[in-house]
Amino acid sequence: MEEEKRNVLLFFAVSVLIMVGYPYFFNGGGHPSSAKIDGPVSMADGGNAAPNVPKKSPPAIHPAPQYKIKHIKIKTNDLSGVISSRGAKIDNVCLAKYRKNLDGSESAPVLGEENGRYFAQTDWTSDNPSDVLPDEHTCWKTDSTELSEGSPVTLTWENGNGLVFEKHISIDDNYLITIVDVVKNHGTANVTLKSRARIHRELAQKADGAMSFYEGPLGYLNGKLEEISYDNIAKKSEIRHETTGGWFGITDKYWLVAFIPHQSLNYKVFYRHSAQSDKSIFNVESTDNAVTVAPSVEISKTHRLFVGAKEIKTLDMYEDKLQIKHLDMALDFGYLYIITKPMLYALAYAKDLVGNMGLGILLITLLIKLVLFPLANKSYRSMNHMKKIQPKIQALQAKYADDKVKLGQEVSELYKKEGVNPVGGCLPNLLQFPVLFALYKVLYISIEMRQAPFIGWIHDLSLPDPLVVFNLFGLLPLDLPGFLQIGIWPIIMGVSMFLQQKMGGMTSPDPAQATMMLCMPVIFTFMLAQLPSGLVIYWTFSNILGIIQQYAIMKIDENSRAREKMKKT
Repeated sequence: MEEEKRNVLLFFAVSVLIMVGYPYFFNGGGHPSSAKIDGPVSMADGGNAAPNVPKKSPPAIHPAPQYKIKHIKIKTNDLSGVISSRGAKIDNVCLAKYRKNLDGSESAPVLGEENGRYFAQTDWTSDNPSDVLPDEHTCWKTDSTELSEGSPVTLTWENGNGLVFEKHISIDDNYLITIVDVVKNHGTANVTLKSRARIHRELAQKADGAMSFYEGPLGYLNGKLEEISYDNIAKKSEIRHETTGGWFGITDKYWLVAFIPHQSLNYKVFYRHSAQSDKSIFNVESTDNAVTVAPSVEISKTHRLFVGAKEIKTLDMYEDKLQIKHLDMALDFGYLYIITKPMLYALAYAKDLVGNMGLGILLITLLIKLVLFPLANKSYRSMNHMKKIQPKIQALQAKYADDKVKLGQEVSELYKKEGVNPVGGCLPNLLQFPVLFALYKVLYISIEMRQAPFIGWIHDLSLPDPLVVFNLFGLLPLDLPGFLQIGIWPIIMGVSMFLQQKMGGMTSPDPAQATMMLCMPVIFTFMLAQLPSGLVIYWTFSNILGIIQQYAIMKIDENSRAREKMKKT
């Protein structure tokens, strides 16, 4: 991971140098029999769901009934997994359409215990320690052992003291699980509760994040995206937000686990950390205002939980369906959101159109080149002019080697005489850079890249080229360090970059600068060798298109000069 961070930083630093150089609450009045607390009306802490009844001596506490542990299978087209009746946690969910490994049949896990416990849960909390509430060890009674679209499951538990808790769990045909928590008070005393939604994750003591994209706790709170890193939570132990609407959760590169409250609900979100032996425990949870449940009253709270892949079309669909703001920002679009999101849609469309992600990358690269054709033309033409007058500049440098002021004046006069703008090749490249960076970002974060094949030996465009040259493409059993694992595509990219450099006249009379320019393709070859092969293929094809464009411009300029000579003669 550290090597990836270093490579990406170096990659962009050098890229910029080249381009610069050349480039719920409802409160029932009277005596209601039930109330929901997930609507637009919120209640103040301690607010009653029904009028208080005279206080009585607390009834005798009876032991809660014990139920056998049962396993509820999750079965939809997109999700699979198991919910245990013990704890009623959503703690085993896999994505049916995605494979864990390229060469395996096992579904990709999102929630589970593969790398530490990772689950989502809804429950009730109380400030009164004498209230008996269900917890993660509670075994619930269940009316079914399969959860599927159109077949919800109901879990029930009684605390032995008059409170009956129910969970009504349903699931749609994508990635949304809906949990309706119900509390019925059959006792004789008021009970004050708060509804809670929690995502719990355990990681190795040090949680390393990626450099090219964001992974970790986040949320769309108070009208803006908040990326609250593992490190930041660990330093402060707790970070608190109060917001209305939005959503919150934890994201990985391709997967998202997030709670989506009612969009008019005001609630608090806590990002918490605790350490335990060799692991870090992170909890992202929300709590509502307290509500008092009077005898013979029931209340309910609806939670919506997204567990799935960060597919842009699916995220946008839920945005429209549930009227959520910017669920799409679970994808790390970066600062160029206005460019990156349309480009992600274009890439997904291109993949569907040609049936192959690699070919889709080539198609998008070609289209971008066509859109930026006028800018690139200006840049290449300016570079060609600079290349032609290089001998004259070198002659001036030799003549005025000891007079830098005079040299500057003479070079400026030469530029005016030849009609050359020394920054003419740089500015068009700078204007292209945001588009190229946005495409780079899209190729890095797009789930369409994951386990997507190209042609030949590339079976996963999100991984580096597997055919390593230095171990003779796997024939030699050598355990090479990362920087020597250079595949065929990175080498092709390096060669294409070298040719483009030569054609563009990117040389310098200064031997040190000339050596540095010569090393650039080699440096890029080593850097891109560690990045996803889809990025390398894009960069290579972009170079090849650039070479073709430069060659065409050179020929056009040569023919133009030849015609001018003929006119003069």
